[in-house]
Amino acid sequence: MGKGILEAVHDTARGLAKAGVMNAVTLREFDALCLPTIHAYTCDEIRAIRLRNKASQVKTGRGAPARHSHAGAWEREAWPSALN
Repeated sequence: MGKGILEAVHDTARGLAKAGVMNAVTLREFDALCLPTIHAYTCDEIRAIRLRNKASQVKTGRGAPARHSHAGAWEREAWPSALN
């Protein structure tokens, strides 16, 4: 099947911006509409992912990228979500 409507409109907007018909601000608004939704993981999900990948909290923090203390805080629900 073909592209979704939003993706087709976004492609058109990129083409219009490239041609100089649409300004960069409007294109950024289209870009924002097309961002994927991000799953907000629970502390248990974060820990399960880390353990499944046999990673320490230090490695998890580096991969995020964040400090290892942040990875531990995420597992304890002691760190505010970046999505809120």
